[in-house]
Amino acid sequence: MKIELTPAQEDLKRRAYAAGLEFREAAFKWDEEDHVDYRAVSDRFGELGFFGLTAPVEWGGQGGDCMDYLLAVSEAIRASGSWIVGEPLFCTTGPGPSMLMLSDNAALREKYLRDVLSGRKGCAIALTEPAHGSDLTYLETTAVRDGDSWVINGSKSFVTGAIYNELYATFVRFDGIPGPRGIGAVLIPSDAPGFSMSRGPVFLGTRSIPHGDVELVDCRIPAENLIMGPGQFPKLMSAFNMERLHNCAVSLGGMMAAYDEAAAHVQQREQFGRPVIEFQHVYHTLADVAVTIEAHRLLSYQAAANAEDGKYPDMQQVSMAKLFGGTKIPEVAMKCAELMGGKGVTSVTVTQRIVRDAVTNVVAGGAPAVLKNVIAASLFPGRKFPQTRD
Repeated sequence: MKIELTPAQEDLKRRAYAAGLEFREAAFKWDEEDHVDYRAVSDRFGELGFFGLTAPVEWGGQGGDCMDYLLAVSEAIRASGSWIVGEPLFCTTGPGPSMLMLSDNAALREKYLRDVLSGRKGCAIALTEPAHGSDLTYLETTAVRDGDSWVINGSKSFVTGAIYNELYATFVRFDGIPGPRGIGAVLIPSDAPGFSMSRGPVFLGTRSIPHGDVELVDCRIPAENLIMGPGQFPKLMSAFNMERLHNCAVSLGGMMAAYDEAAAHVQQREQFGRPVIEFQHVYHTLADVAVTIEAHRLLSYQAAANAEDGKYPDMQQVSMAKLFGGTKIPEVAMKCAELMGGKGVTSVTVTQRIVRDAVTNVVAGGAPAVLKNVIAASLFPGRKFPQTRD
């Protein structure tokens, strides 16, 4: 199957690359200082027309599809070499807005969705817990009904957007119901009583990406802030698949950024009286990297093109694409760094940053073993692959 981009999508790629290029030099400072003026970056991407790419026009979105999203995020990251430029798009198009659009709670959608899609309010996903990452159905954060409120107790870790975002789509367990049947989600404003945030641990890579830990101590929110109640775990996860497509875009953009820098370097650099690119090992390595990038691009394009209603990627296809990209980007980044010799491991290159960021690519949005579980379950629907002891 040949996937041809429309003229509008080709223009979107060009605009996204130009937008990312605006922040290419700033990204070096972000990395060094482990700090970014996230609001300024977000506002700029809003000015350039990258908010709410897949959301319906009637809610203030652009009415696009997952392919638009994949192209925009990957090209912006390719140009800047930084994860950060993808975050404004993620907050206004990713699983947070997707969960609101999938929710049966029309009043909640009316109250918040336009502000989220316009970037006036950032919506983060609070999912992982200190004791639970891959085992989502064991989450311990609880939601208990008390009159016209939900009372939330628990802790969340690695919340991208924490500190900066105003809203948190939070996965919780309702009324102590065990297993996936008890999992649902609520929307918690950052100014809710009992809600607090702190800056999380320093990462090896993805430095300056806004992230943190959330503590919920008798956190009280209105009952109407229910996104999805118990028994809707599969529906929740269909929104989460948008995060995996985002992971694909990030790894694809990072691969392309490293390739671009290495390819330019070996054509300019001379050793032993000839351009470095003329050595067989060098052009063979570039060929290997190009094949890997193209394979990842095609897997990601397929997941985006076949998304349900253009907005909700298929779990198996997006898991395959995410698994491939997340496990291959460390290899690609290291090969590109090697081609640049000593320069490739210094702070003046984009590639050295991608080498460190690639470690996060491996695990963010689903660790490889978990993705393989999902893929195997799709390949053999008649069999069960339980991870629990009982």
